[in-house]
Amino acid sequence: MMEGFGSFLGEASSLSRHFDTLFLALFILCSLVTIIITFLIIFFAVKYRRGAKVNRFTVRKSTAIEFVWTLIPFGLFLAIFVWAAYFYTELLFPPDDEMVDLDIAVVGKQWMWKLQHPNGKREINKLHVPLGKNIRLTMVSQDVIHSFFIPAFRIKHDVLPGRYSTIWFRPIKLGEYHLFCAEYCGTDHSRMRGKVVVMEPSDYAQWLQQK
Repeated sequence: MMEGFGSFLGEASSLSRHFDTLFLALFILCSLVTIIITFLIIFFAVKYRRGAKVNRFTVRKSTAIEFVWTLIPFGLFLAIFVWAAYFYTELLFPPDDEMVDLDIAVVGKQWMWKLQHPNGKREINKLHVPLGKNIRLTMVSQDVIHSFFIPAFRIKHDVLPGRYSTIWFRPIKLGEYHLFCAEYCGTDHSRMRGKVVVMEPSDYAQWLQQK
């Protein structure tokens, strides 16, 4: 099921599967709660409709039922919160320096992404990365707030003026993927987009040496 779900959305980083599983669990839980509440609303609306011969004056109290319908949903949604917080923390804190294969500097500017590789090679609105390597992005904005968003990698992070922030990913599939700014940043915000190109490590090494 998760493979089909991931294929539908485009799964291209080591983090994608984790976030897809979390999203699917949250979707199923919310759907289940919605169905139960809708059923109860319709059931009681029919049962206590005008003219129905039912007892409307006796209220039965049950502390056990109150605890059940309060604590079970609370526990389920708390578990979802802890689960999401764990993945969010994993996304925000890159692996140790020795586990990072490539450091890339990112500058957001109205309305483009400037990217620089460790050897000084620069790109605009296009990012080439090697397959299967841990990539760490150090990001800052030159003007207003932007948001670095690669849907297929399930990563999205605000890029702020005057403050460096980091995020990381490990691409697991060759190809080209969309890069967007997900924060409205001005008149031409919709034009602030680009591509991420995932290459074989040997091809990336050759590309890096090209002038």
